[in-house]
Amino acid sequence: MPKKVKGRNPGFLVQSDEMAKHFGWCRLNGIWIAVIPDWSDDQAWIVEITIKDKVTEDPNRYTGLEALAKMYEYCKYYYKKHND
Repeated sequence: MPKKVKGRNPGFLVQSDEMAKHFGWCRLNGIWIAVIPDWSDDQAWIVEITIKDKVTEDPNRYTGLEALAKMYEYCKYYYKKHND
């Protein structure tokens, strides 16, 4: 029998209409922002940004909900940078 793989869940952040607009714009423009577990720490999460095949990690580590909030902050930043 295969060994069961242990996963993690960062939690859930309720998405407003404004957040959905920013996330959607980023996806349509090739900007992918993800929250991934830092497997070297039981509680830490990493925010990873991919733009045109270039992957960058936020140097900080966050709790699950902090990482989700930071992911949204990045989406909003890129949306405003290109639309204001």
